[in-house]
Amino acid sequence: MEAAEAILKINNIEVKYHEVILVLKGVSIEVPRGGIVALLGANGAGKSTTLKAISGLLKVEDGEVTDGAIEYEGKPIHHEKAANIAKWGIIQVIEGRRVFEHLTVEENLKVGAHLRKTGSVKEGLDMVYHYFPRLIEKRDEIAGFISGGEQQMAVVGRALMTEPKLVLLDEPSMGLAPMLIHEIFNILTKLNKKEKISILLVEQNVKLALTVAPYAYVMETGRIVMDDTSEKLSENEDIKDFYLGMGKKGEKKSFRDVKHYKRRKRWLS
Repeated sequence: MEAAEAILKINNIEVKYHEVILVLKGVSIEVPRGGIVALLGANGAGKSTTLKAISGLLKVEDGEVTDGAIEYEGKPIHHEKAANIAKWGIIQVIEGRRVFEHLTVEENLKVGAHLRKTGSVKEGLDMVYHYFPRLIEKRDEIAGFISGGEQQMAVVGRALMTEPKLVLLDEPSMGLAPMLIHEIFNILTKLNKKEKISILLVEQNVKLALTVAPYAYVMETGRIVMDDTSEKLSENEDIKDFYLGMGKKGEKKSFRDVKHYKRRKRWLS
């Protein structure tokens, strides 16, 4: 990353599940204060595990950071409880649009208000409705019956109610129609610029992620295999081939198939 104050530093972490299954191997990532960073990769690469390591949700699944450190605003947090991490301003939006299905949209939003430190619940709701005007007309509807895109807006809105400093977004585009995806990502960009909320975005839609995040990391099998500005990654032939569907032959490849793979990777001698 370029020289900018980092709100989050992940320093060479390893993560194991059930004390034996090594999932992350020497992962290092930085998120600048007020910035957006994307974490890209295929299913099973370790992206969601990385987010859970940051938010403390890893412990719920019997996972643990067994080496390295995660620092938030200069303080190590990798052994902290998820509830404490949330209070300090890190909120994870889990993949799959986890609304409280039997509550109304507005009741879902108010759930996030218990972590607010300043301002009233009404001020929080006003801000959410400002960025997600579509939710105004849905505020009294049962969340389980609104569309997938509206549910995604509701869970992001619920995260905003907590007054977050850093939002961890896990696959926000999953299962959504293209128009809705672009609407949500436009709103996220506005939130980042106007509210100065830092965002770490996990996303399989690489083309979209690279248009939103100025900097990105690429993960494969629990390792960071490449990182650069989004502009440079967009022009990288391997990224085009493996992730943007612009390869000549069309067959699925891995970075490990690339001839100069070893020459490019920092952790290999």
